[in-house]
Amino acid sequence: MSFKLPNFLRWSSLDTLRQKMGAPLTDNFVLVPVYSEISIVEQLNTGGVEIDLDEISVHDDGTLLYRGYRGLLHIRDITSIAGEMRMPRYHLAYCQTLEKMKKNSRFDRYVVAQTNTGEFKVNLVDRDITSRNVRLNVCQNCLDRIHWKGFSIFGMSRSERQNRVDNFSLPEFFREYPRDLIGMKPKYTSGTAPLNDYSQNWAKLSKDIRQQRGHRCESCEESFTKDESRFLHVHHRNGLKNDNRSVNLAVLCIACHAKQPEHGHIKAHPDYKLFMARNKRQKD
Repeated sequence: MSFKLPNFLRWSSLDTLRQKMGAPLTDNFVLVPVYSEISIVEQLNTGGVEIDLDEISVHDDGTLLYRGYRGLLHIRDITSIAGEMRMPRYHLAYCQTLEKMKKNSRFDRYVVAQTNTGEFKVNLVDRDITSRNVRLNVCQNCLDRIHWKGFSIFGMSRSERQNRVDNFSLPEFFREYPRDLIGMKPKYTSGTAPLNDYSQNWAKLSKDIRQQRGHRCESCEESFTKDESRFLHVHHRNGLKNDNRSVNLAVLCIACHAKQPEHGHIKAHPDYKLFMARNKRQKD
């Protein structure tokens, strides 16, 4: 025995109740598939997804985004050279390496994944093609790009940098930078949010950060002397002045700082005009 459901939009009893409630008549129901994003997550977790360059965007904090999710890029197909397989690094931020690959039109070699084990699916291409999961190291330029736990290419010895790479934890990274940006919710409510203002030790903290990062603008890479520190600012990437984590702080010259969202007012500061005049004299 089978039953046929009535057309609820034409059901008089329901329509009478709807009119009493003052509820609008709904549009026709449309079945929306819900598996597409799930399959994307599954693919990101279980293997590499082939991508085009325009499918990858860069978050304000420098991390890589793919369809609303943070992802890791790596080269999947590795060709044997003189019988030796050289394993690539994986990338979690838009670093100097990826920028160079983009300029050289070699970006399409990458696939995106979201593993937290450090193992990535690669194809080893020799006489035959062998697919396997291989443990890869994180790119040091990426760690420098987001200043992971104070990581610095120029401020650390080679052995210290390698030690940081060896002990890098993807689960810890994804706790700091959640995978899913679509489902992110505000951390605080209006009642629990701390005051968005500089901490009491901000003057000393910003001075220390500038010194640790070599008094160099992280955007234009211009270097400054200690006497020129007035032209070098410390910028809060997420706009929260009370969030002084190393990954949230960027050292920028006053010109690059003025280009950041909501910081156009810096152009009215006397130091900005003095800095731009200084640069013009140097060019002339």
